[in-house]
Amino acid sequence: MDALSAEERPLVLVVDDEDYMRFLVEESLDQAGFDVIEAANGEEGLKLFQERRPNVVLMDVMMPGMDGFETCAELRKSPGGVHVPVLMITGLEDVDSINSAYSAGATDFIAKPINYELLGHRVRYLLRASSAINQLINSERRLADAQRIARMGYWDWDAEQDAVHISPQVYRIIGIPEDEVITSFDQFLSWVHENDRMQVREWFSEASTLGGQTSITHRSNAPGGSESYIRQQVEAVCEGDKVLQLYGTLQDITELHEAEARIHKLAYFDSLTGLPNRELFKERVEFSVDVACRHGRQMALLFLDLNKFKRINDTLGHRIGDLLLISTAKRLSQCMRSSDVVTREQSMNSDRSENLARLGGDEFTVLLSEIDRSEDAGRVAKRIIDTLSQPVVLEGHEVFTTPSVGIAVYPADGDTAEELTKNADMAMYYAKRNSKNLYQFYNQSMNESALRRLTVENNLRKALERDEMTLVYQPQLNVLTGQVSGMEALLRWDSAELGNLSPEDFIPLAEETGLIIPIGEWVLRTACTQAKIWRDKGYGFERIAVNVSAVQFAENDFTPLVRKVLEETGLEPGALELEVTESILMQDADQAVETLNHLKNLGVNIAIDDFGTGYSSLSYLKQFPIDRLKIDKAFVRDVDSDADDAAIAMAVIAMAGSMNLKVIAEGVENDEQLNFLKDKRCDEIQGFLLSKPISSADMDTYLHSLDVSNWDSAKIVEGHFEKLSSVNEVK
Repeated sequence: MDALSAEERPLVLVVDDEDYMRFLVEESLDQAGFDVIEAANGEEGLKLFQERRPNVVLMDVMMPGMDGFETCAELRKSPGGVHVPVLMITGLEDVDSINSAYSAGATDFIAKPINYELLGHRVRYLLRASSAINQLINSERRLADAQRIARMGYWDWDAEQDAVHISPQVYRIIGIPEDEVITSFDQFLSWVHENDRMQVREWFSEASTLGGQTSITHRSNAPGGSESYIRQQVEAVCEGDKVLQLYGTLQDITELHEAEARIHKLAYFDSLTGLPNRELFKERVEFSVDVACRHGRQMALLFLDLNKFKRINDTLGHRIGDLLLISTAKRLSQCMRSSDVVTREQSMNSDRSENLARLGGDEFTVLLSEIDRSEDAGRVAKRIIDTLSQPVVLEGHEVFTTPSVGIAVYPADGDTAEELTKNADMAMYYAKRNSKNLYQFYNQSMNESALRRLTVENNLRKALERDEMTLVYQPQLNVLTGQVSGMEALLRWDSAELGNLSPEDFIPLAEETGLIIPIGEWVLRTACTQAKIWRDKGYGFERIAVNVSAVQFAENDFTPLVRKVLEETGLEPGALELEVTESILMQDADQAVETLNHLKNLGVNIAIDDFGTGYSSLSYLKQFPIDRLKIDKAFVRDVDSDADDAAIAMAVIAMAGSMNLKVIAEGVENDEQLNFLKDKRCDEIQGFLLSKPISSADMDTYLHSLDVSNWDSAKIVEGHFEKLSSVNEVK
């Protein structure tokens, strides 16, 4: 097969009986620049091969009917099928299965699970190798005629006598002394590399049995213990179906093999450090960008150079400079973690240096194929800085250098390999200009965000011990009776360094870092303690509501923690309501049902917060042992003017009524909203119309202002609004 032109998209035939496997392979190869045709079994694959003549065949081993081994063997016998590359896909990793694949004519094999990210590269390199081998075959075919005439590199085998005759040229090629007479094929095999002898023996046995023309490439034990690569071609002389004699030619292709390896290394690898060079790194970045785009992920590119490298190079000489670059490459590889360079499509055994590159001089790049957020790239950059800032001894010289690192994140800072590299390079120069030995994000706002997040995290870790956390309370009103039926405890953080932070600014970070566990316990204990104090004073509200984080809810010891807090604070379980969101419950609905049942067994109340914004099904909703639904404020805001919001609110109220659940509406801010909810028989309301969240002291003042001796009597709603308004004005 002639080499494909750069404009052509090679055609790949995928033979696999599993639909999803063919789909995944097709998706991967399509992104890598291949056209794909599919066959669901061996018979269909052979037919499609003859019709379309693909450039490469990917074939599963385990298929019903004609398996991959048999299909490959038949393909090799078909016209045009002798030299087409065949990549066998096998879940069998034993040597016999691999040998069977090669015996059937496979070019190479790949084990399941398939690394789809590298599959395109594997096929592309297979095509390149096939093209080179096919060129070699054409050259050898012409050379074989001359060798038969001149008997150069020639051997023959007599089947009847089992005798081998070898020409002097073969002796010289494989380094056997000419006075060592070889008469049998076993002696002939002795110079074949021990790891290849079985393959050569099987090849010879097949040729001597089936006849025809066939060839093999294998290693030999060259003089001095080195390895050489040998290409053998054989022809058979037959009488009917019986093979009488084999004529073989032998060629040393070591130089060609080494030249191909050198060409590949020169084209794709840095000769000094052995790292991928700019060209290969660009290909890998482009591939990673395609994957990130396809899956909606982020990735990052780090660009770094060594501060004061030129001075070291000029002072200590280029040799020390080269050794420093080699040392930098090794230390970069060593400090990278598998989680930094491995994505879902990559094998966990991937070389950690494959996502590194030296672009030239003292410039290195690092590809982070998948990150959750930009700060992850900052952490890797910090680790690189710490590693490369350590002194290194080079030929007796203790050398100190530090890196400057620039970071560009996909897709925020570019959507091509060239753009990401350019922007990371620019960010590196900003880092070098502003202050050496640090990292800099290309996007200034992203840099500020990452630094602020780190600052918030550092302060958050000390917030509890600094007594910076407080709770505020927002009352909940029974619409029908006018009584304060409960209140929700809400967390606030007044940082000495950062000032007042909204919960939206620190709760997600607390959940990511696990700090929500101690913070959540503090909130639960503080709220229960305060509720116990108020109830002991005779303030007869029904309950205190506490929000529960998804991280808290998933903890195995959450229910024991609630029990412990209730026992230690003395609060009756029925006076505590835990608020969880729909999304928390549906992360693992079955486990959620079990956890909620344990909590209900304690006697606490359960409310679903922000109801309507999640995706809980009615079938699960009936299984959840809940007491109350909270209509999200997003549906309350325009409930008096938006027909859709009104319909949602009415539907929630009606559904709750049919399931014997109470309903509380959040975010009630005006009389129109209140009147609508009262008219639709909503049980309770909460919002600025009643009160903003206020401190425990202000809430105590308000509760004390009520007629404590008459908590069981009905009170008008308007009276409560007036008293709470005065409290809010004072605050």
